[in-house]
Amino acid sequence: MNLFFDTSALVKYFHPEIGTEQVTALIHDEVNKVWISELARVEFCSALFRRFRAREIDEQQLATALDGFDETLANFRVQALGSPITEEAEHLLRKYGKTEGLHILDALHLASFSLLAERGWQFVAADSVLCYVAQNEGFAVLQIQK
Repeated sequence: MNLFFDTSALVKYFHPEIGTEQVTALIHDEVNKVWISELARVEFCSALFRRFRAREIDEQQLATALDGFDETLANFRVQALGSPITEEAEHLLRKYGKTEGLHILDALHLASFSLLAERGWQFVAADSVLCYVAQNEGFAVLQIQK
């Protein structure tokens, strides 16, 4: 199965928290092909540094997570960003930004998925707004616990 991970779910693989077991099982299942947006690489680093600044993780946990991400990334399929994705993200923001509070990075992840996904793909995220919007757009969604 093709699974497209938003950063809100992906980060749980590299930092133990609620939802980590579910994400780990999905990533380790050999049947699954894991996809991410190129954006996830940058957003992942930002999320880890934010947790470090908030003292949720220490220096060792930060280093371990960053090293693990670099190694694991080689096993993921990465969707590059480009004009079609930014145009689709703008469309999603115009449709859901005012009423649902969709944010730009979430719109970019969903736009990446929407232009890549075929029948049977699932969008994996922990963000409830993003999951709602993805479902509203007609996509199969696997919401990870926050």
